[in-house]
Amino acid sequence: AYTGGQARRYGDYQALLADPAVEAVDICLPHHLHAPAILAAAGAGKAMLCEKPLCMSLAEAGEIGAALDETGVPFVMAHNQLFQPSLIDARRRLEAGDLGRLAYVRSIEASQQRGPSTGELPAGLAPGESPWDWRKDTARMGGGEVFDTGWHGIYRLLALMDDRPVAVSATLGRFLHHGMTAEDTGAVTVRFASGTIGDVLTSWAFGLPGDRQFEIAGEHASLTGSPTASIFQPHGEPATETRHEPVHTWSAGIGHFLAVVQHGVPNQATFTDGARTLQVITAAYLAAEQSRAVALPEDPLVAPA
Repeated sequence: AYTGGQARRYGDYQALLADPAVEAVDICLPHHLHAPAILAAAGAGKAMLCEKPLCMSLAEAGEIGAALDETGVPFVMAHNQLFQPSLIDARRRLEAGDLGRLAYVRSIEASQQRGPSTGELPAGLAPGESPWDWRKDTARMGGGEVFDTGWHGIYRLLALMDDRPVAVSATLGRFLHHGMTAEDTGAVTVRFASGTIGDVLTSWAFGLPGDRQFEIAGEHASLTGSPTASIFQPHGEPATETRHEPVHTWSAGIGHFLAVVQHGVPNQATFTDGARTLQVITAAYLAAEQSRAVALPEDPLVAPA
């Protein structure tokens, strides 16, 4: 990005945070470094955009929440998929009641990724610098695919529902990347307070035909969404397709962060949203390990048991 000749390099993030010219930071580190970096940035009074995940555990999230409350610094989760036009359209229709009472919502975040097996390097990186190296290390990653790409699928489901999740069950598997110690695929089922069933399918092992990202079935109609189209179908009537211009959602998310910080617009991806997403994922791992449905506490910072 063009910086007007003002770009600077720092030896570590502590040096960056000590620079009074820096007003805001993007937390885009390996997962195990999120909590210490967020706490340091809050202490330095910096506004923050936080990439997924929020942090490694709900205990860390509690520390972060306390620091944000104490300092009052702006904090936005980088939930970029919220800015897909199809999802914006779906939330508008849901708020208007076009689908009626919801029965089932499915969120999909699946594509075949070779990196976990090959350790392929993005251009310009030296051996040992691949982002896949630390992603295969559960001590730095915090889990497997569900804790990484699956984060998108979970927060998308929660955003579509706008309802409290009350129980989680999950099945995890490893189908392609056998060198990983954690899962490369997850199927997570979430029961909501209204009774609606939510499903998240997320994988690095395979993709699905087309580019569908969500499906919603309601009392009056059904709706699907992809990055380029929405399809709305009242029951017993023809479907209507709406085409969308592609949006660079990462740029849109950064624009939203700046609007929150500079103009005070309502935050669409709050700390609480991040904590709830983390709570659901924490419950999914527990549910898969113990082969049972796990109840979710109402407070998103309380760990499921």
